[in-house]
Amino acid sequence: MRTDTSYNSGNEIGELYSGDLVEVLDYTGATGYWYVYSPKYDDFGYVNNDYLDSVTSSVSSYDTMWTVSVSTGYLALRNAPEYDASNEIGELYSGDTVWVSDSSNSQYWYVYSPKLDGYGYVNQEYLYREEGLDTDSSYFGEVRTVSVAKGYLALRNMKAYDASNEIGELYSGDTVQLLDTSDSQYWYVYSPKYDTNGFVNKDYLVGGNAYATLYVKVPTGYLALRSAMGYDAANEIGELNTGDTVVVIDSSSDKYWYVYSPRLMKYGYADCNYIFCN
Repeated sequence: MRTDTSYNSGNEIGELYSGDLVEVLDYTGATGYWYVYSPKYDDFGYVNNDYLDSVTSSVSSYDTMWTVSVSTGYLALRNAPEYDASNEIGELYSGDTVWVSDSSNSQYWYVYSPKLDGYGYVNQEYLYREEGLDTDSSYFGEVRTVSVAKGYLALRNMKAYDASNEIGELYSGDTVQLLDTSDSQYWYVYSPKYDTNGFVNKDYLVGGNAYATLYVKVPTGYLALRSAMGYDAANEIGELNTGDTVVVIDSSSDKYWYVYSPRLMKYGYADCNYIFCN
């Protein structure tokens, strides 16, 4: 696995062997090299696509969300597809959600957990499909921005106005990702701020244009992802390198754009002078 789209011993960042899994993020770049995520290294890089085989799965990768349901205790996220106390890497409780990456094994599925921000294996008998998620909707996966005149927009664990079901407070400018827009009043969303899912009153969400995916290009070093507009070492929350992609959420500023970085899985501000179409 490499930091660049070329064969060079100096750009190797990892070794992938037969049976290792990668998630393809971009296959439109340089001929022969795809940009991938490696759960083994928890890192991103380029690999020669001639040595990749697609995984046969009983469900389409990331086609919908699955929810954990256990009668007691927790569902273990494991680093190997077998029951062993030593391979537990996380605990998933009823209501937690996962995205299925590989369901070719009849017992243990390979999944991504937004809660734990990690990949692993789980016993598929304790997963049920969120049939209600409107993944065919043109809105699914889009980002919206909270806009309230005063106070906050409650993130809730149920589709109802009740003080007891509040699990978070979203203020003007906070963003959410749409997961299910089938209800006429409450939409099911993912909140990067809280790293959790919940329901919000859709009347206080704005935006909806298709967001552009662009590329970072810097002559040297990196492009800083920042928590605020302005050049300040204290507000750096991540490093974006040449070739990284960002989803532009807000480009109204002539200097700093608000973006989402799939590699860092973070939202922040970046200098737009180093963001290009290709």
